Amino acid sequence: MAKKSPSTRTILEPAREIKVFREADVVVVGGGPGGHSAAVAAARNGANTILIERYGYLGGMATGGLVTHFSYLSDGTDEQQLAGLCQEWLDRLDARGGAVHPRKEDLGSSDKELVDHWRNVCPASVSQEGRIVLSALIDPEILKCALNDMAEEAGVKLLLHSWGTRAIVDKNQVQGVVFESKSGR
Repeated sequence: MAKKSPSTRTILEPAREIKVFREADVVVVGGGPGGHSAAVAAARNGANTILIERYGYLGGMATGGLVTHFSYLSDGTDEQQLAGLCQEWLDRLDARGGAVHPRKEDLGSSDKELVDHWRNVCPASVSQEGRIVLSALIDPEILKCALNDMAEEAGVKLLLHSWGTRAIVDKNQVQGVVFESKSGR
């Protein structure tokens, strides 16, 4: 059987009215770390916020992709450089026993015993210079719960199992998002 080449045909989709599902000040498409943080921050600052996520959980690669570490929240000194919502994630994981990481008072230490311990437990917790940095191994299932709680507490309206398929743009400004779900458009 001969191999078929890609078609060059097109189909004209007729214009149709699409019902406005919900109105919001902020719509975020994608519930990974950046999208979750954007939605929670917007809602906490008073914006009516919707978060559209294609899967049935939040967290992106940190949960669904099993990227189970937060790396280099400090740089080998005794100061933590990255905090904010990422720190809140870590605090919520700690409260549920869902993270393993060095204690803050150990950051920057070059104590051989500590360095050897963390090099074995979580290699990303040791800098190339042999100092303790804040990196954490996390439980992705516990993180899913923590992220849901944060979104709910902030008042973010979640649309899970939904795909943002098209931006509605008027005069170079995004006015909305067409999304699709198992229920349709």
